[in-house]
This record gives sequence, structure tokens and C-alpha cells, in this order.
Amino acid sequence: MHDLLKILLGFLPWILFGILAGPPLTRLEAALAVALAATLALGFNQLRKGYFLTWGSLLFFSVSLILVAFLKNLWVIEHMDLLARATLAAIAWGSIIAGRPFTLQYARESVPEALWQTPGFIHTSFFISIVWGIIFLLALGASLFRPHLDQLAGWLYPLLATGTMFLGIIFTQWYVHRVRRARQT
Repeated sequence: MHDLLKILLGFLPWILFGILAGPPLTRLEAALAVALAATLALGFNQLRKGYFLTWGSLLFFSVSLILVAFLKNLWVIEHMDLLARATLAAIAWGSIIAGRPFTLQYARESVPEALWQTPGFIHTSFFISIVWGIIFLLALGASLFRPHLDQLAGWLYPLLATGTMFLGIIFTQWYVHRVRRARQT
């Protein structure tokens, strides 16, 4: 359960943003401010350690808050959903391309240091990060095709955009448990 809590805390600013954002503009501004505050409050230690997800979140929510609340940039306001999902995908895939999958940073918190450089540990972190990258691309695709999805079925967009994140959390917990069980046998 401890691993699941860490994953939830890592995504909590994004979850809060997703729940709070929406029309009118003041609601979007408030959602950005809450998400930024949550990133700073919950991710202080992770920022000091250079976590990709936390730094990406800080950058996204800071820049977005400036562009929305202070500069009233209409393009950013109209495309906020798309920009948020593209940012999450960029964080995941950027960390993979950089050779430091973002899930590796979280995994090190609950695994003995002796395992950090083992091929199995590194492979598991890459695999989980790739799954998250795919999930974020699915959510990004849902944002791109939202008008069409809404016409097909009103529940399809929320399922693809938000439900996939919860699927990712469940998958991560299941896969980590599976790998630990296999290592013990």
C-alpha cells in the first residue's frame, strides 16, 4: 500500500487540477494555483532530488498560471486540457529517452540500494514508465479527439482522459507486486 500512496502523491497535483479546472476562468486559475501549491508542498523533497515528474509539474503549473491568470492568454486557456496531457506525456517519454525513467526515482524509495543497478530493477522501471507513457499518449489522443468522442458517447472522453490514470496506478501497483513475488521465489 505504501507504493500506491507514493504514486498517488506524485500525481495528486494533476488529479487536483483535473478535478478543479473548468469554466469559468476563475475556476481554471484557482485549479492552477492549487496544483502549483500542491506540487510545492508535497514535492519539496522530490524537487531537491531532481524528480522528473515533480519538476515537470512545477514548470507546467507555474508557466500556465502566469499565462492564464496574469497574461490571460486565450490560446493557452482554450487548449489547457491538451497542454496538460502533452506535458505528462513529455515528462514520461523525455525521462525514458534520457535513460532515467521517472518511475525509477520513486522505486528507489522502497527498494534496497543494492538492487538499484541490477538489470531487473532498471528494466522494471523502464517498462512501467513506458506503460505510463502510453497511458499519457492515450489521454492526449482523447484530448485531441474530444469533440468526436463526445459525439460518440459522453462517457468515452472521461474514461480515456482520466480513467487511464487510475488504470496506470493500479497497473503499477500490480506489476511491482508481481516482480517482488517473482524475486522472492
